Amino acid sequence: MNTLKYIAGQFEKPTGFGGQISTLIMNIINRKMYSKTIDILNITNKDTILDIGFGNGKMLKKISSFNPQKLYGIDISEDMLKSAIQLNTTAISANKMELFLADVQNLPFADNFFDKIYTINTVYFWQNYENCFSEIKRILKPDGLFINTCLTKKQLEKLIITKYGFNKFTLEELKNLTEQNGFSDVDIVEIEKDKSVCIIAKNKKIGSVLI
Repeated sequence: MNTLKYIAGQFEKPTGFGGQISTLIMNIINRKMYSKTIDILNITNKDTILDIGFGNGKMLKKISSFNPQKLYGIDISEDMLKSAIQLNTTAISANKMELFLADVQNLPFADNFFDKIYTINTVYFWQNYENCFSEIKRILKPDGLFINTCLTKKQLEKLIITKYGFNKFTLEELKNLTEQNGFSDVDIVEIEKDKSVCIIAKNKKIGSVLI
């Protein structure tokens, strides 16, 4: 077995014991990314929020403590769905959180449903960027906020596992992708210099016409 390829695969779709270990590692190394994303979300009790790629549900638990109106999450891993449900039983039981097994290319939500959507360290693994952005734009309310938190290309290239299955983009390329796929007011907020950023964008609509 190619060990590096296996480890890289666990970051894309955590499964089994390896998935549990990889998500625990991510919870540690992503702390600053979690904190900055929460700051930018500026959560209120009127917000309906979606987490794309929730992993073991640690970030969802952090956000639930801010008491948004309701939290939703999707992930492609059945094992992570089970882990996240177990970690967030209280919020789920109170009907403050719903979690789904789903892919970003086919989101199981109605149009204009969410006030805010975020994703952390998933953009490298998206298969069809036009479809992914289109789905996010579809379910986000007019003027809704989308936060794409990720590592820079420079940082990814320092990690040996990222030669397996990781798509790497410069910040300019990610900004252009976001704008080209229907988002506006795109801004890049640095978390750690040359290491991690939040790409922030709004879904600008008038009726069914995007501006």
